[in-house]
Formats: sequence, C-alpha cells, structure tokens
Amino acid sequence: MKVDEKVISTEQEVLELIKGGTNPLEYIESERDIDLICKAIANAEKSEDTYWDDMADILLKSIIYYLRDKEDETKTLARCKEIVETVIASDDKRKTMTDLVGANESARVLYKPVEIASDKNHDFIFETLNTKLSKI
Repeated sequence: MKVDEKVISTEQEVLELIKGGTNPLEYIESERDIDLICKAIANAEKSEDTYWDDMADILLKSIIYYLRDKEDETKTLARCKEIVETVIASDDKRKTMTDLVGANESARVLYKPVEIASDKNHDFIFETLNTKLSKI
C-alpha cells in the first residue's frame, strides 16, 4: 500500500497510520491492501483463541469489499464500525448483514463463514470486530 509516496507493508505501519489519523481505505489499490488493513486490525490485540481474530478479519474484509464497490457509501473505518453496530443492534443480525452485502459477490462470499456460524458465535464475531475497531 502506498500512502503519500511511502510504501506501507507491515501491520504495525498500518496501525501507526490509523493512529495518526490517516484513513487507510482511501489508499486501497489491490486486494493485498485490503488484506493488510484487515490483518492489522484483527491482530492488533490477539485473542486467546485466534479463531476470533481470523473471523473478525474475514468480517471486516466483507464490509470493506461492500464499501469499496458502493458509490454512495463513506469509505472509512468509522463507517465499518457503524455497520457492525447496526448489525449488533438488529433483531435479525444475519438478515441485516446479508441484505447489506447482497449484491456484492465478494462481500457475500467473505461473509459466508460468519453467516453459517452458530447464533452465539455469529454474535461474538461481530462483538469481537466491534471491540477491535473501537481500540484503533
């Protein structure tokens, strides 16, 4: 990922950018950039069980792919957090998220492992990502 002529290639550099007030979603040029951003956020504070970090990573990727292809959407990590909080507050979390990513094939495919999780795990994945986005 290139930010103002500087090549950002590590998770730590991404976190430093975010903490410095830079929106990394503005600099996405490839899937590799999305992977780096999501890994940095998901791994910023490791869970005892890496399953939750991995699932938070996948869920964030799904949301970013949705935002990336949506013309009228704000493309920020704050917007990603808003989406997560909207789903958490919803009566039918799976339907809310499925409806959101519905037309975007990449986002839909990425959401699938989260969608098929048990109710308890599904909810905890969203809570995990919400916590991770709150801490950056």
